[in-house]
Amino acid sequence: MKVIIPLDEYSGPGSQVSDHFGSAPFFAVVDNATGEVEINENNNMHHDHGQCAPADSFSEFGAGAIVVKGIGARAAARMRSFGMEIYLAGSASTLIGVIESFGNGILKKLEAQQACQGHGCH
Repeated sequence: MKVIIPLDEYSGPGSQVSDHFGSAPFFAVVDNATGEVEINENNNMHHDHGQCAPADSFSEFGAGAIVVKGIGARAAARMRSFGMEIYLAGSASTLIGVIESFGNGILKKLEAQQACQGHGCH
């Protein structure tokens, strides 16, 4: 399965996971089957709150899941409409930490009430 992880920076395995899904400057695409990692710029980073559409570019990657620290309710609903599972990064704060945690099956799925409802949610 391919997994999308929002990042604050592009600095290899130690890249910091972004606090907010839609405004992350980069997205890692991780193929759990092969271990391949591709990092892409978020061309939709600057947008009006609630109007982000990074999911539109995810279809080309064939991802089945995303791992986030925070995501808005509308973005979460949109991801789910594409058939994507949403997991919380938990205490994992780096790309490699999320990859390892996801691979070990210890990340929890996002529940609807855990999605951000506005600024200052976490």
